Amino acid sequence: MLKRHSLTRAGAWRHWGGGVLAVCCAVLFTAAAARAAEKTWAEKMFDRLDQDFGTVPKGSVAKARIKITSLWRDDTHIADVRTTCGCSAAKPEKTTLKSNESTYIEITMNTHKFTHRKNSNVIVTFDKPQKAEVRIPITAYIQPDIILNPGSVNFGAVDNGTAWRQKVQISHARYPNWTVKSAHTDSEYLDVTVTPSADGKPGYELAVLLKPSAPIGDFRDQVVLETAGGYSPPVTVLVEGKVDPDVIVSPQTASIGTLTPGEEKTVRVVVRGKRAITIEKITSEASESAFAWQSPTDEKNVHVIPIRIKADADMGMGKIVEEFDVRIAGRAEPVKFKVYGEIAAAH
Repeated sequence: MLKRHSLTRAGAWRHWGGGVLAVCCAVLFTAAAARAAEKTWAEKMFDRLDQDFGTVPKGSVAKARIKITSLWRDDTHIADVRTTCGCSAAKPEKTTLKSNESTYIEITMNTHKFTHRKNSNVIVTFDKPQKAEVRIPITAYIQPDIILNPGSVNFGAVDNGTAWRQKVQISHARYPNWTVKSAHTDSEYLDVTVTPSADGKPGYELAVLLKPSAPIGDFRDQVVLETAGGYSPPVTVLVEGKVDPDVIVSPQTASIGTLTPGEEKTVRVVVRGKRAITIEKITSEASESAFAWQSPTDEKNVHVIPIRIKADADMGMGKIVEEFDVRIAGRAEPVKFKVYGEIAAAH
């Protein structure tokens, strides 16, 4: 005969049920953690799923971009992008992405109208290849007493291969003992220095040097100021601009269409410099029997280069892609263009 357990009902619950509860909680916590760690198909396309602007001065420019890359065979379509607070705004650069194509969601905080801690969410809605919604939390502390003039370090459009410098003034409206101890950035293309303002004026001058090695295209980086005195968190300053190429090739990929063996075609590629340029030579691994070109020798802003293509039987059938290097006097790196097309059997 089995003995009846001597624990009371309450004691039995504490002894047995409490253990079960602990086990259940552990299981539920592990499952929740696993679900949190596993991204949805839509979340996998984002390079990050949050945005913290840090502390930014009131009236400053606070922008960030989150990259989205389509990982799927079918087109990806962004149906809507919105935010949950009037303190922020967001918009996509483009809404339809082919496979492996990328775009950016640009997020802006309204530092003119709002102050102190602001939390919001960017909600990105997709309707292709399936319906999905991605929520990105964003936060910023808009410091009303820190004054940045102008509101960001904006280089605008600058020429490639040239050093450029911009300066902004920064000060604190309430604390005379507020100091900027140092400035630093994670960008390898920027040098930053911070010094007390000239003529004994309160505040500091932040100088940002854009190095000649900065790559062509849009850039957006941050400078972080380490401060002391009063309320002294690190202060984030936006640095942005665009490096324009000194030489442009158009088209960068020239199409010859479809040729049959023995057929010839000529495509023209334009090389345009901001200043007069001299083309030293044009090189390629393309077969000389199939491709013919001549490097111009005069100095001028615009060069038109004809490339003759003859479909040689030795090239075989199928697609062809050839890359050409254009070496320019006084320029360290060549500019490049490609010629592509297809050779098909005659009908």
